[in-house]
Amino acid sequence: MNELASHLKQIQKAFEGEAWHGPSLMEALNGVDSHMAKRRHVHGVHSIWEIALHTVAWKHAVTHWLESKEFTVEEADNFPKPEQGDDTEWEHVLNVLKVAQAELLAVVARLPNEKLYESPPGRQTVYSDYLFGIVHHDLYHAGQIALLKKAAQVEMTEGSGLK
Repeated sequence: MNELASHLKQIQKAFEGEAWHGPSLMEALNGVDSHMAKRRHVHGVHSIWEIALHTVAWKHAVTHWLESKEFTVEEADNFPKPEQGDDTEWEHVLNVLKVAQAELLAVVARLPNEKLYESPPGRQTVYSDYLFGIVHHDLYHAGQIALLKKAAQVEMTEGSGLK
């Protein structure tokens, strides 16, 4: 397996594969409904919904940078809040996340191995670091989501009188 194929495999596993370290991003989101996603289960911490859309914004950024295009994640897109907060909007968020991942994978698949240690025009970071970075980013936020999901489950259990 060449280096680029290895990057692709790791990007896929961090997003929706089986990994030795714990849940992938989509595994962490499994079972999260719109109510759980939009609630703040820990004061001062982003909601699962906001984190999911944050990962979309940064997948878009990395995709653009790998294509040597300028892109800035606007503050409004970094951790956006739900508009309606209903099941339909939450399903849309999950679909947007899957599309952003598919677009990223398509761009990575076209990246030549010899470019991995070059930087996109106007940027300091090499392509390979963006590929490692998106894996780390997904896994970091998968961990956050897993903890918030547990907090939500505890909250629901205590609220129902079960312990």
